[in-house]
Amino acid sequence: MALTVTEKEHWRDRISHRIDKRIEQLQAAEPNLKDRIEREARSRALQSLGLAEMQAELDRVECEKAALEKQEKQTQRRMLAHVRGVPVEDLADNYYGYHGNDEVKTAVSRRQKIHEDELLAECDTGREILRLREEKENLLDTIWLASSPSQLKTLWTKVAELLSTEPTQLERDALAIPALDASGN
Repeated sequence: MALTVTEKEHWRDRISHRIDKRIEQLQAAEPNLKDRIEREARSRALQSLGLAEMQAELDRVECEKAALEKQEKQTQRRMLAHVRGVPVEDLADNYYGYHGNDEVKTAVSRRQKIHEDELLAECDTGREILRLREEKENLLDTIWLASSPSQLKTLWTKVAELLSTEPTQLERDALAIPALDASGN
C-alpha cells in the first residue's frame, strides 16, 4: 500500500524528531561544544569578512560607551534620589538595549554558520551532528524514495550523478527498497 502525502509528512516529522533527540544527546555529551563552536565560528566569520579589527574597535567603543552610560545612569539616579529625598539604593534600575546594525549582524551570522559547520567537521562528534543534520534535511525526499516506483528511483540516481552528489545513508537505503508496482504493492 502506498503512503499518502500526509503519512509521508508524518513519518518525516517523527524521524526528524528522533534525529533532533540524538543531536541533543551528542551535544549533551560535550556540553561546551556548541558554545565553543559558536564563539570560534563568529571569530572566523569576522576574520574572513575582514571585520575583525573593526569589531575589536567596536568592542572597545562599546566598553567605553557602557562605562559612560553607567556613569550617566548613576548620576541621573543620584539626582532623582536627591529630588525624592530617598537613598539611591531604593530606586529601580532601568534597562536600555543596544540596537546594532542589522545588515552587519546578518552577514556575520550567515558567515558564522559556515564556520560552525567547518568547526563541527573537525571533530568526531561534530561530524556525526553534521551527518544527522544532512539526513534530517533530506528526510522527505528519502521517504518519497522509499515508497516510489523504480523509474523515480532511477531518475533520482541519475540526477545525483549529474550533480556529482553522494546520497546519504538513508537515501541509499531507500533506493535499495524494492520499488512499488503500478498497483501500489
